[in-house]
Amino acid sequence: MTTSKRKTALFAVSSVIAILAVLFILFSAKPAYAGTVKPSGKTGGYTDRSNIENELSRSGSVTLKKGKTYYTDGPIRVRSNQTINATGATIICRKTMLINIPDRVKYNSIKNFTLIGGTWKYIGSDGYHGSSIKLTHGKNLKFYNVTIRHAHASGHSMELVSCKNIVISGCDIAPLGSSSSKTEESIQLDVATHSTAYFLESSPFNGSIARKLQNGVGCKNVTIENCTIVGNRGVVANYTRGSGGKYLRRLHKNITLRNNTIVGLRGEGVALFNTKTATVTGNTIKSFAAGSSSAYTIGLHFACFGYNSKLSTGKITVTNNVIAGGRQALQVYSHTSSKYGTVTIRKNKLYCKNGKSAALKVRSSQCVSLNKGKNKTYSWNAA
Repeated sequence: MTTSKRKTALFAVSSVIAILAVLFILFSAKPAYAGTVKPSGKTGGYTDRSNIENELSRSGSVTLKKGKTYYTDGPIRVRSNQTINATGATIICRKTMLINIPDRVKYNSIKNFTLIGGTWKYIGSDGYHGSSIKLTHGKNLKFYNVTIRHAHASGHSMELVSCKNIVISGCDIAPLGSSSSKTEESIQLDVATHSTAYFLESSPFNGSIARKLQNGVGCKNVTIENCTIVGNRGVVANYTRGSGGKYLRRLHKNITLRNNTIVGLRGEGVALFNTKTATVTGNTIKSFAAGSSSAYTIGLHFACFGYNSKLSTGKITVTNNVIAGGRQALQVYSHTSSKYGTVTIRKNKLYCKNGKSAALKVRSSQCVSLNKGKNKTYSWNAA
């Protein structure tokens, strides 16, 4: 073969190889818009919910299209290592927004789940009579820039049961409709018990393992920051006297509220019950509850129910907040002989319907160490 023919053959072979390489890349590479789910336009909700769940199962990630509207006929079931990016989208939900189906304890039922953005609404103006988001026994759960106008005022916008390593940041949450209930909070951090997580005993949850899951574990390592939160109560770390009081000793740990506006319409703005360690700084917290005699009218309410010696090793820090309430603006109180640990209350502006002398209630005898100073107190007419 001549040199000229040899070069021609090599060029032809090289060209074929190059073409095959390009074809391989085109057909094997992930599509540029993998994970994007387009709205179906079907208002019944089954198609959009199914498409979202299928894509989550396939790739672990879903992006909803900005400026588009989606409909769901029931809760989107989410699992570990999944992300929903709904930035700029509107999602109209006929029932609960999101759930997981827990099957194990020790915070291992759902891990590494993230929800980003979206305006999540109920299909009607009165709101859904139940929880919008219901996640149980999870860890590493993140919610960024989510707007929720879904739950009725008698329900929860976020119900997080026995979860840890939670971040709720930049969210705008408020209920629909009205309710006279003083005990329903917009964000509920709960212990898993028969009294507080009874829903685990019925469909779609696996009732056969409900008792295993109702183990009394609380929440820990929770950060709520730069949010606007409104509810009959705003944010509550819950407790229960149920099950014969066997879980009163269980404590929530490491709750941080930072730079939020939190409002309670019928109850406290914030109630952190049986909470060992908490930092509350830079917030505006108000209770607009009627009257000035009930504990439900307190702006920021810390209380311990049930004896637990470990409470005394904790740390409560409340600094640089604006807090308003009825009976008190701020109360730290133990209903047992348990003592709080190191309690720091400084540089807060405290407004109280009962007058400025009642704005702050905390007893040094109920704290291992109490540091309070440079707080300013005012009378408040709640106008």
